[in-house]
Amino acid sequence: MKKHLYILFSASLLLTTTACNFLNKQTIDSFEAIEVDVEAASLDTSKEIKSLMKTLTDSAMANPAVYASAYNHMNEFHNKSERLLTELQHVRSLINDQVGETGDFEKMDEDTDELLFNGDSPSENGARFIKAIKDYNLTASDQLYFFPEAEKMAQQTLFIEDVTNRDGETVEWLTYHFKGFPAIASKVKIMTMENDVKNVEVTFLKALIEKPQF
Repeated sequence: MKKHLYILFSASLLLTTTACNFLNKQTIDSFEAIEVDVEAASLDTSKEIKSLMKTLTDSAMANPAVYASAYNHMNEFHNKSERLLTELQHVRSLINDQVGETGDFEKMDEDTDELLFNGDSPSENGARFIKAIKDYNLTASDQLYFFPEAEKMAQQTLFIEDVTNRDGETVEWLTYHFKGFPAIASKVKIMTMENDVKNVEVTFLKALIEKPQF
């Protein structure tokens, strides 16, 4: 887990320090290395989710009086997570279609503004992306409310709020995080969000196992 947190911290730091309109070859290489690490961390988190869900399922079979409700909550929350993951993977596939999954330097340095923006406003894909995150936050909040650690994690990583930039200007979330950024940066950002969704679910499931009745 500590290794996964380090990988995600490295990705966040690189995303924060990247110039919006230029990347050199060395920075591209750094992003591509982090992309591999984030993908590996995400696969490990998926395995952990599967293991936790099996534990809850087995508990519900053995002791339904205690775990039946938790089993239902598990499936409900998992479906919410999967819906958001599907939308995030859709955005990532759009980027791959534009630049290729292992694009060269020039392609990876291209921005993906046309995918997510129509001028200064979100494009159809951009609006769909934002709606998916907002829908997740709205529908998951009723379950996360009972588990503060998971709720706090979701609020810190998946809430969409306007951002104040370094010039003191208020900028919409999508614009601040994606407009003008090179494709590889946007791709890593999406992958990091995918892992955030999974980590919230892991934290939720662990808490649900500890407190199956609430």
